[in-house]
Amino acid sequence: MNTTYTALLMMVISLAVIVSILAAGAAFAVTRWGGESMSRCVAASGKTFGATLTVLAAVLTVVITAVK
Repeated sequence: MNTTYTALLMMVISLAVIVSILAAGAAFAVTRWGGESMSRCVAASGKTFGATLTVLAAVLTVVITAVK
């Protein structure tokens, strides 16, 4: 496997994780500003992190398969 392809793949995966973390942080902030308890805020951010990462992983799998 080409090292450039591997590096690009690692960068895309890292970007997906970072976007998921940012979405989770936004979900936490929105629920906290809404006056929810801390446990509900953590639950909302966890759900958002998991959902975002799942969707991005599915999209990346399709794109990587198509490019390869």
